[in-house]
Amino acid sequence: MSKRPARWLAAVLCALAIGAAGSCHVPESHVTRSYYMARNSKDDAVLLGCRNADKTGRMTLFFGAPTWARGGYGATAWGAPDMHLWDIQNTVMDFIRGYAWCRTNSSHRIQIGIGTSNSTIDSRSVDWLQGHGRAWATSVRNVAAWANRYYPGVAQVYGAWDFEPSWSSFQKADAWMNGYDGYPGRQPLFINASADGCSTSNANNSACNNGWTQQRVWHLAWEHDPSLPIPQIYTTSGNQARQWQLIDLWATVNRRDGIYFYGTMTQWGACQQVGGCRGTDNTPHNGHDQLLWWLNSDSRTSQPSLQTMTDMHWNS
Repeated sequence: MSKRPARWLAAVLCALAIGAAGSCHVPESHVTRSYYMARNSKDDAVLLGCRNADKTGRMTLFFGAPTWARGGYGATAWGAPDMHLWDIQNTVMDFIRGYAWCRTNSSHRIQIGIGTSNSTIDSRSVDWLQGHGRAWATSVRNVAAWANRYYPGVAQVYGAWDFEPSWSSFQKADAWMNGYDGYPGRQPLFINASADGCSTSNANNSACNNGWTQQRVWHLAWEHDPSLPIPQIYTTSGNQARQWQLIDLWATVNRRDGIYFYGTMTQWGACQQVGGCRGTDNTPHNGHDQLLWWLNSDSRTSQPSLQTMTDMHWNS
């Protein structure tokens, strides 16, 4: 069953929440931290889970670009040794154990996206990429089943994907998605993507970077059923929020299937860790407000709230 509400249903649910609680505001405990996973020992993962026990909601653990590691599919792990999917599974399980042990509020539940990207994939064949997508979906489903069995009500597990037009051709990115989406029983997939080079002025299926278009970004971010969009809204200028609103508008007008955004991803925390990122260091609240403002600048793309704010950090 699809977990993605139509835009009208999301509006009704938020209206009910407003009637009960006064707003669709995101509480601070829901402003989660997401991570580039450059340290992945058992102790590191357990400690990281414990450090996030004050949070509830969606977040992503990014393990890097698709690769071949120790005889099987895996990810590049941000400069650490490449990780086989079994290693990634164990790291996420250890994170959940730490979170459960240290959880500060029994009502809190963490929703973890196990993340990869479309970086460096142009050298891979379509068959290899479809195989990696299927293997990723299998691994995510395995960890999700484990969490549901041993930590019900504490943790849920999803896939996550950072696709960026500048990083690969659309055809190679689409091959990976077809592999993931084609796997029976695959979990929903957080789309923590960017829309590099897409228009900030029109919704005419304009060109984006690297041969992509607004339609192609929409196709991967929304048309595939597992996709749950929580895009990158890094830029302080607001241009990334505007890009996504125009992609949404194109889909609403031309496909009658506009995007429902589940939230926003920023990188303020990661920027502070490396001494700053001029122009791309939105705070979680600023990124949230930019996207919501642009969506509500046109009645055809409006939605009443964004459920998730998650902010990138380095686990290094």
